[in-house]
Amino acid sequence: MDAATGQSEVIGSDKPVTVTVGDNVILPCHLEPPFNVRTLTVEWTHDREYVHIWRHEKDYLTDQDENFRGRTSLFHEEMIRGNISLKLTNVTELDAGSYTCFVPKLQSQVRRGFINLTVGEYS
Repeated sequence: MDAATGQSEVIGSDKPVTVTVGDNVILPCHLEPPFNVRTLTVEWTHDREYVHIWRHEKDYLTDQDENFRGRTSLFHEEMIRGNISLKLTNVTELDAGSYTCFVPKLQSQVRRGFINLTVGEYS
């Protein structure tokens, strides 16, 4: 494991992310200081349901909540720089709420980042 994993922390967003129904959104999450997380597990959850999992250097969507099927992706090329942001497409009102990005094997006090998504009606 990379020595940097001991000092890096998972950073979410202290401000809510706002999106309109039907649009796409990026839920920001990264490691600071940045390092390559491609070999680590990354878990995204919403209300304790799995939204997206990265495991063994690939997307692992077997346990993904059916409400998110086909609508989530990570920025694979950015993971080498510690970017574990989630792209969510075709947002619905059910997507509103609190999201957690979690790196279980990170040797740090801060292994989780939190993002609050607010979903509005069509404008």
